Amino acid sequence: LWVPVNLLKPIMAELLAKGRRSEDIHPWLGITTETVRGYLMVVRVAPRGPAEEAGVAPGDIVVGVAGEKVADQAEFYRKLWKTGPAGTPIPLRLFKNGDVREVTVKSIDRADFLRKATGI
Repeated sequence: LWVPVNLLKPIMAELLAKGRRSEDIHPWLGITTETVRGYLMVVRVAPRGPAEEAGVAPGDIVVGVAGEKVADQAEFYRKLWKTGPAGTPIPLRLFKNGDVREVTVKSIDRADFLRKATGI
């Protein structure tokens, strides 16, 4: 990983003290998507993650976030992060097997979901 030093200097003390920035925590849903034949398809759902709890499954095609259409992964993340910080409920429009459905995923801070290291 390479980070320009001018971007690192303003946050270095916080990184050293907490291991991460405390502001601007983006919402995390627990899905991995890929563009497949021009559609944004869910290819993986984190077990016990927010998306799985909301009923999102591999093979679902994401067609909208918070009432706005999405066409690709970059647009998906821009619209997802625009909805608010981690903890914000995220309305998704999904398509699968000819049906369109709306689900709301309660986003979380990804760091809270990841396993924490314990001992040596």
